[in-house]
Amino acid sequence: MIRRPPRSTLFPYTTLFRSRERAITAGGSDNTVRIWKITEESQLIFMGNNGFIDGVHLINEEHFITCTNEGSISLWGVNRKKPLAVVLNAHGVNAANNMPNWVTAIAAMRNTDLVASGSCDGYIRFWKCDNQFRNLLPLHSVYINGFINALQFSSDGRFLVVAVGQEHRLGRWFKVKEAKNDICIITLKT
Repeated sequence: MIRRPPRSTLFPYTTLFRSRERAITAGGSDNTVRIWKITEESQLIFMGNNGFIDGVHLINEEHFITCTNEGSISLWGVNRKKPLAVVLNAHGVNAANNMPNWVTAIAAMRNTDLVASGSCDGYIRFWKCDNQFRNLLPLHSVYINGFINALQFSSDGRFLVVAVGQEHRLGRWFKVKEAKNDICIITLKT
């Protein structure tokens, strides 16, 4: 018998824990993040509080970050089922429809306190996790014309790689005609 996942669930993002045999996944309308314990064949389920969770990224072995289509960014601890911190309207509100800007990409520089988020507004926002991982503080923003569809820090922490498009990575709801589908590299100060 072939088992298929529910139609409303997609898992576009998966990240592996390095020191443990675990994987973390998120995405889709079930509004969950799942940590799969591979050797134990079990999972931990974390419920989001608003919107579809479209992206997840590990910060360290104890914390991870998520983003939603409702414009929020959440900071999580693996020992707690609810977010430790939530930034609502992390990329502001769209003036045309008064709706929060969809946070379309999220990344964390591994084993640091630096997080980056991207949105349909073309801004990449940098955030700092406080010392206790209980809050996200805004640091800086960079504008690139288009939809920010993916973000990834280099392993040495010197660069942020950005995938920019004319359209959202999951559909053609909106289009920024002046934008170019491109890969951009942002040099970070060390």
